[in-house]
Formats: sequence, C-alpha cells, structure tokens
Amino acid sequence: MSLTDLIALMAPSFAGCVIFVAIHQCFGVHVLRRGVIFVDLALAQMSALGATLAFAAGHDPTSIGGLAYALCFSAMGAALLAFARALPKGIDHEAYIGIIYVVSTAATIVAVDQSPQGAEHVKQILVGSILGMTFEGLPKLLVLYGAVGTLLWFARRPIGEASGFTPSMPARAHVAWDFLFYFLFGLVVTSSVAIAGVLLVFCFLIVPSLIGSLFSRRPLVLHVVGGFAGTVASAAGLGASYVWDLPTGAALVIAFAAMLLVACLFRGVLRVSPPRRRASLHKLAHTVCAGILGIASLAMLWLIALPRADQPLLVFGEHVIGTGPERFLTPAERQRYAEAIATARLKHAQAAQLTQQERQSRWQGDSLSDEAIRRIGTFQQTFSEMARGEDFVVRELTVRARERQRWRVAPIGLAMCMAGLWLLLRPRWLAQIYHRGAEASVLTVPLP
Repeated sequence: MSLTDLIALMAPSFAGCVIFVAIHQCFGVHVLRRGVIFVDLALAQMSALGATLAFAAGHDPTSIGGLAYALCFSAMGAALLAFARALPKGIDHEAYIGIIYVVSTAATIVAVDQSPQGAEHVKQILVGSILGMTFEGLPKLLVLYGAVGTLLWFARRPIGEASGFTPSMPARAHVAWDFLFYFLFGLVVTSSVAIAGVLLVFCFLIVPSLIGSLFSRRPLVLHVVGGFAGTVASAAGLGASYVWDLPTGAALVIAFAAMLLVACLFRGVLRVSPPRRRASLHKLAHTVCAGILGIASLAMLWLIALPRADQPLLVFGEHVIGTGPERFLTPAERQRYAEAIATARLKHAQAAQLTQQERQSRWQGDSLSDEAIRRIGTFQQTFSEMARGEDFVVRELTVRARERQRWRVAPIGLAMCMAGLWLLLRPRWLAQIYHRGAEASVLTVPLP
C-alpha cells in the first residue's frame, strides 16, 4: 500500500480521534474535579446495555432504533448519577458508580446470552471499530458534538459550580445541573462507544485531561496541552496498529498510557530544581538497572526450571543482543534451523500477500468472483499449513538449544546478575550498617 493510500485509509480515523479527544476532554476536566473517575465506564456500560437490548430485539446498533435504545438507557444512567448527591453520607460515590457499572454489565451479559452472535457484539462494544470511520460520517459527529459543546459552554458556570470549581450552590440546583451534565455526557458516550468502544472512550475522557492537569490548572492551557497529547497519542496508536498489524483500539489504549507515562516523566524533569533533578535521574537510572538485572535473573531461573517452556524474556534479550539459539546447535541442526526459518517466513509472507490483495481489492471497490475467493482461500490455507510445519521444526530445534543453554549459560548469567544486584544494593546496606554502628557507639560511650 502506498503512502497516499495509507493516509486516505487512516485520515478519517485520525480525524475522528481528534474530535473524540476534543469533546471528551471538556467532560474529563469535570470528571476529574468531581472525583468520579469511573463515571464514564458506568455511562458507557448503560449505553452498551441499551445497544445490546436493541441488538437482541433485531435492531442494528447504528440504526435509529439502536441509537434510541442506547440513548434511553444512557439517560437512565444520567438520572441515577445525578441523584447520587441524595445518597446517605455513608455510601461512597465511587462505590455507587461501581454498582451501576456491575449491574449494567450483568444485564448486558444476560441479554447477550439470549441473542445470536452475542460474543462478537460484546467484543465490538469493548474495542469498537474506529477504522470503519469515513469522511461521510464526520459531519454528523461534528454537528452532534458542536451542539453538545455549545450547551456545555452556555451552562459552564452552574455546571462548574456543581463540579466544585466555584462556591457551591443549593442542593436542588446541583441535582438539576448534574442531570444536564450527565445527560449531555451520555449523548457523547452513546455515539462514541458505538464507534470507538468502551475502553478507548475511557482513555479519550481521562488521559488527555489528566495530562493537561499535570502542567497547569488554567482551563485554556489544560485543554491545549491535553488536546496536543491526545492528538499525538492517537497518531502513534494508529501508526503502531498499521506497522505491527495490531488491533486498533488496543493499540490506541496502549499509546495513551505511554503518553501519560512520558508526560509524568517530563513533568518530573521540569518541576524540580537542578540538584534534585540530578538526584532523581541518578535514582531512576539506579532503579532501572536494578530492574533489568532482576528481570534477567528471573529469566535465568525460568530457563533452569523449565527449559522446554516458552522463554519470552530470553528471546527479547537475544533480540536486543543480536544473537539467537542457533549458537548452541550442531552445524547440521544450524543449517536446518536457518532453512526452516527462511521457508516459514516465505510462506507467511505469501499468505499475508494474498490477504493484502484481497483487502486492497475490497477497499478499492473491485468485486471478486466466487472462484477467485475460493482460489485465494485455498492458497492461503496451503501456505499456512506449510508455514506451521516449518514453525514446528524451528520450535523443536529451539528446545534443543534451550536444554543445552540450561547448564552452559543460565548458571553463569544468574551469577552475574546477582553480583550486579549486590553491587547496586551494597551502598545502601553499608550506609545502614554504618549509621547503626555510629548510633551504637554513641550509646555505649561512657559518660565522664
């Protein structure tokens, strides 16, 4: 696929992510201020319950009937959340929100159990299909979110007071404005969950607002920083999903989490004095080195205990170093190992090429005949079977190498890792012993 085709394929999804970040951040600021972090999950699950009941009743979740079901249940969730202020003081709001989420999830499972293809529907609700967005669907989102944003802007003062940004209002006014806030929030969640899924919508809501709050409390700066971070995370997640062929929703969630980690580290560097910054960097490097040595020790212990099991940590280390298990094979085994890897890669590439050709033809609107589809399926199955055979050979030869590494490499590697950990932790031990010895000498010195 050329770069132009890739941009044309990803552009609607990226534009949708930017729109989602912008509108959800408007609500995320209030959610963080109110301390009801999981309200999005509760509202999203209520909306998902409505969509599931619509699906069980024979309506498409994206049809008018399906959206009506989802909107009605989202309004019910907004009412339940708005009246949370009337709860007794002994009931925590987060616990109340969790109960709403759990009950709606259980009801969704019951509804799915009575409908065909229920498992696929649940997967669709969780991860969504943001790659299915088109430029034709963006104006609808802009109109809906523009109307919601306008109402939120005009009601910003009482909703802000209800969120605690300004002195409080009477309790009745709180309930009314809370219902408006949660109802508008439910409108946004109902539409976004149908496209992006529950997990990704939670990231759109919380992560950009949280990143913005790390650097400023001013609304404008908070929104600019959070919007920029959300846009970068969206681009990184979409790019990673294409490069490594990952599920798009899951890749975006991981990208948002990575962006939050980077923001935390960046803030830690900016907000401290140079001496403390150097000390913090030194402590961070010390901790990272100790963590790497500890993980390597676990990898060596795992190799000694279960050499025939998968060794993900060892494989990662070999990939970083640029070596592999073939060093512990005989010349004949090494040659067979290289041939099996080359053949398996070729067959996997051929099967992937056929799959890519089929997707490309569908994306360009070219219809395939039944004979062509059967022929492509036959070749794909043949190439996959041949690749699995070679993968089995690679697996068996790798196990032989691991059994030889078990006593040739693992004990030496474990000893080196333990020695490194001792050198890293030794200064702390010596300092503690020194301070204890100094205190004991002071206590035991006889008075004149």
